[in-house]
Parts: sequence; structure tokens; C-alpha cells
Amino acid sequence: MERLEPIPSLMEATADRIRSAIILGELPLGSKLSEQKLADMLGVSRSPVHNALALLQYEGLVEVLPKVGSFVFTPSVKSAFDLCDHRAVLESASLQMAMEANPNTLIDALSKGAASMALAIKNNDPAAYTAGDLAFHAAIIECGGNKSIARAYSHTVGPLMALRTHLFTTMNTHLDRSMEEHLDLIQACKEGHIDHAMTVLSAHIGHLVREYQTASQSDAEQSRG
Repeated sequence: MERLEPIPSLMEATADRIRSAIILGELPLGSKLSEQKLADMLGVSRSPVHNALALLQYEGLVEVLPKVGSFVFTPSVKSAFDLCDHRAVLESASLQMAMEANPNTLIDALSKGAASMALAIKNNDPAAYTAGDLAFHAAIIECGGNKSIARAYSHTVGPLMALRTHLFTTMNTHLDRSMEEHLDLIQACKEGHIDHAMTVLSAHIGHLVREYQTASQSDAEQSRG
């Protein structure tokens, strides 16, 4: 007799949907979150939405301001750098494990993600590029095979994923360099150069936060001007 898979609670399902909407840019950074509107959109009561927002606040995706309301987070440059360092540690560890245990599976999964991103660039579709990018990096974690890392990754890097979507879609970050870095990573994996692959990965992750820093400084200068 096969074991039954646990059914997620309504609160968990609600949190998953709101989390996904933030990461994919459906709920933009800094936007106000109405519990009633979210409940109406998701077809649930306010209670699971309220509890879901509390969970997402813990994950860093939601900011709750007393007597003001709940908002999608807006990261400081410092917090963005911290998130980037955290992500680099988890992905680099997973990449090394995947290269040692499942290199062919890893390369196949990365190639599929890269193909989706290439098609998105051809179609001038930043949202589709983001989805392909998410699949690409999720493959690194999955192929690493470490469930503890996968759990930590899924619960802590949501803000950085949302920031990436923001850069790709709202700030119109150029995708060509990002695409080239993904292809360089695949090539390093094919050649079995683990150290070089990890160097490419770390540099790729670092570029994201530096682009956010540049964009934030530009916005600040325009506000002062």
C-alpha cells in the first residue's frame, strides 16, 4: 500500500500562491496587500490570508507596519547583498554535490532552463525569461539532492527571486549578459570544471545585486534632482 502524501493546509496553500505571485511579479515590490482583496481573489476567508501573510513576513517577503497595513517587501541594498551571499552559499554547495553525483541530470536540467530563457529573449518576454531562470536555478538545488538545503533555499531566497523578477521586468535589466552567464555555467559543467562553474555561478549571482544597487542609486539621485 502506497503512503499518502500529506495534504497542505489551506493556510499553506494560500501562502504558496501569494509567495508565487510576489516572486513572479504579479504583486510588485512595495505594493500594499489587502487581506480582503487577496481573500476574494483566492476564494478563501480572511483567516488563512492573515496567517499566510504572517508566514511570508517571517520569510522576508512581506512587511507588516502596525496601524498602516501589509506590503510586499522593498529591500535595502544591504539586505539584498546579504540575500545574495546566502543564495550563493546554497547554490554553490548544491552545484558541487550535483556535479559529483548527478552531472548528466544536472546538465540536462540546466539546458532545458536555458532553452526556455533563449526563447523568451527571442520573444522579448521578460516574464517568461524569469520563469526559465527560476527553473534553471531550482535545478541546481534539486540535482544537489540535499533536502535540508532545498528546504532552506525555498524558505529563504524568495525575496531575492522577487528582486530578480523586479530587475528583469520593471527595471528592464538587459538579459543578454545573464543569458551568457547561464551558458558559461552549462559549458563549465559539461567540461567537468567544478571550480570554474562555481566561480561563474557566484559572479552571476553577484551581478544581480550590483544592478539593484546601481538602479537604487539612480532612483535616489533622480529624487534629489
